[in-house]
Amino acid sequence: MNTSDMHETIRGLYLGVFEPLAWQRSLHALCEQSGSIQASLLVLDTVQQTVQVRHLVNRAPDNLAILPPPYRLHGGMPVSGSMAVGGWYIDRRGTAGATAQHQAFRGESFDDVALTEVMACLVDRRPAHEIYLVLQRPASEEGYAEADARALDWAVPHLREAMALRDRTHAVAARGHVSADLLDRLPFGVVVFSESGKVLLANAAGQPWTRRLLAGEVADSNAGIHGNGNGWRLSRPFADVVRALCDPNTLQPAQAIHATGADGRGAQIVSVALTPALYLSSEWEGQPILVAIHEMHDPPRAVPAVLRDLYGLTPAENRLAMLLITGIGLPDACIQLGIKRETGRSQLKAIFTKTGTSTQAQLAHLLTRLSSILAEPAEREAQAV
Repeated sequence: MNTSDMHETIRGLYLGVFEPLAWQRSLHALCEQSGSIQASLLVLDTVQQTVQVRHLVNRAPDNLAILPPPYRLHGGMPVSGSMAVGGWYIDRRGTAGATAQHQAFRGESFDDVALTEVMACLVDRRPAHEIYLVLQRPASEEGYAEADARALDWAVPHLREAMALRDRTHAVAARGHVSADLLDRLPFGVVVFSESGKVLLANAAGQPWTRRLLAGEVADSNAGIHGNGNGWRLSRPFADVVRALCDPNTLQPAQAIHATGADGRGAQIVSVALTPALYLSSEWEGQPILVAIHEMHDPPRAVPAVLRDLYGLTPAENRLAMLLITGIGLPDACIQLGIKRETGRSQLKAIFTKTGTSTQAQLAHLLTRLSSILAEPAEREAQAV
């Protein structure tokens, strides 16, 4: 393999962090250099003694049926810890001088196909698994020699580093997806602004508020309210909030304002300054501002069923609890439900006893927590409109 081909193969290994097909191309190149018909990356679970195929390529289209999905795996694997990382061994099957180590890949799954020559390298050893590069030739071709293994030594460190980088990238991405899902399940909006007003982060409920807060505000001198051009009126311009939090002379830990929608809905907006030193991205330069927006919404449809199953609330108690979470008082709730005040007080006492709460505020907090867990994506999107 010439230098240009080597560089392209190495480049493909690192591109494989984001582009799986790049891995396939690089494995195909290693197949060609070693005169192999098939190459795969196998992961041996050293605890469960199971094997997974991470990648597999086959140079001969007519032989793709040799190991069709789900890939059949050989029964034999090297004993964990028996090889040094970067070490090679060759299974010289059918050779009189074959040793037990050289026959480590012997297995029934290979006996019924024409792949009798196997050359493998221990690419990396982790606490619970080992990763192997496995190359195979059909019985009709000449067997592997030590020179074939030495000719691929240059690729092994790059395989190891690329796989480690890909695993770290996937782990970060997985944590990011989990974090994003958790944020989107919150029943209130979360937005992080830079000092200049750039949106750095927003969950589903917070997305519409990025426009509402940043829209040009026009003062209403009669009501002392500031409209933002999106049907919501703010008790104070959001730009003033940002300036107060970013001013080193004021040392304001938090700022709170109210918002009133055109339909009468209310929202509480609390903003706090984050610690700039904790955020290393260039996008977070200056003073980042965390904004939490609490709007009053109807609880998810699943909450009554959960209250029934977890706390044994009766249908009547469920109806009262769902009304109280909207913020109305017990007298108004009794009127809406068409029940006597004494009946409402009796039901509320039963609700407190069953849920382990003692005030409407505690009950509302409990129901809010349940709502954050049970909110469905469709409901969260509807709330964000």
